[in-house]
Amino acid sequence: MRDITKQKSLEEERDEFISVVSHELRTPITIVEGSLSNLEVLANRKTPPAKDTLTTTISTAHEQVLYLAKMVNDLSTLSRAERGIADAPEEIAVSELLHAMHHQYQRDAEQKGLALDLDLGGKLGKVMASRLYLEELLQNFITNAIKYTTQGSVTIIARSSAGKVMFSVKDTGIGISRSDQNKVFNKFYRSEDYRIRETGGTGLGLYVSTKLARKLHTTIELKSRLNHGSTFSFTLPVEPNDLSK
Repeated sequence: MRDITKQKSLEEERDEFISVVSHELRTPITIVEGSLSNLEVLANRKTPPAKDTLTTTISTAHEQVLYLAKMVNDLSTLSRAERGIADAPEEIAVSELLHAMHHQYQRDAEQKGLALDLDLGGKLGKVMASRLYLEELLQNFITNAIKYTTQGSVTIIARSSAGKVMFSVKDTGIGISRSDQNKVFNKFYRSEDYRIRETGGTGLGLYVSTKLARKLHTTIELKSRLNHGSTFSFTLPVEPNDLSK
């Protein structure tokens, strides 16, 4: 006889996850369907509807479509990580990677009136890791920092010490309460803080981040204080040939 306890546990976890995803998708799909149905009614009226009414209805549908797109992207990233797709490690120059990430998200920060800063230490060298997983992990931290910061700055930081490089993303945003810090990495968890609820996040970003960190053989460190910002960090070993550079 073979022990099927683990298999049954995985199946139960999978079934629970599918059930939760279905539930989370139902609300935005219902809102989009209702908005488009209203637009159809408005378009068929003899008297043209007010511009504000059309704009509000279209905006509501658009916001929910963006929410769905973000959830699909998060689920796709999670699926790739779980199946080990694109997990082949390669040499990555830390400084070049972070300069590219800074350039990629600078406009997003500027559109919110935020400064996106880059704070790199010397002799960062190279790391051996999956480029896809490392980029996705950093992107999650950077986009979250921009999303939950209304004024001030977001800083991408890298420091090398004792054969390792620490990657950090620090913001001056709303912060995370102590009670929420133990829960934010759970799947579909969203704080009761109204400022977080207003952003329309999927509750999957940090859960996906923990999966990516595990694939990179590292762990995420969180330092946060409510109303004073957050810092998300993780470390990777530097390639031995780069230690002296």
